[in-house]
Amino acid sequence: MKLTMKEDPEEFEQIAKALKDLGKKQVKIGLPPSAGGRFQFILAIQEHGSPINRIPARPVIQPALSSPEVRDAIAEGLTAAVEAAWNGDEAGAQAGLEAAGQAGADGIRAYIDAGGLAPNAAITVSGGWMRSRVSGKAFCVAGKGKNTPLVDTGALYGAFGYEVSE
Repeated sequence: MKLTMKEDPEEFEQIAKALKDLGKKQVKIGLPPSAGGRFQFILAIQEHGSPINRIPARPVIQPALSSPEVRDAIAEGLTAAVEAAWNGDEAGAQAGLEAAGQAGADGIRAYIDAGGLAPNAAITVSGGWMRSRVSGKAFCVAGKGKNTPLVDTGALYGAFGYEVSE
């Protein structure tokens, strides 16, 4: 990447403003606040697990964003944002930030699709009889019929996204 300095004071002010505005922004990748508390609760259980409910930890955000491919794609978007800001193009800088956020959200979905998560319990997949730990009564559980954690209904999977904010 080659950066050149411009001599025009008016252009310099425009560049300085674009870089200053870019410095105030951040890209948040994962579950945006608009996804709602229900999804954030479900994701917290998946990320950390729940020994009481016998749910293993299935972290997705950190491992997905740590993969070299996703990091490179995010860095590419951020580089485009800086180059655009350097050229005084505020819209281009915003587009670069948006591209970085989208790359991160797509990386999370790709990580889930790759299937490296802890599998569902056998009873979760095929169903069967269980006993309540509280009352001791037996009850029947309908199985999901498949072993794809985090994509049963697709609602949480589709809720991953990004937000560019000040």
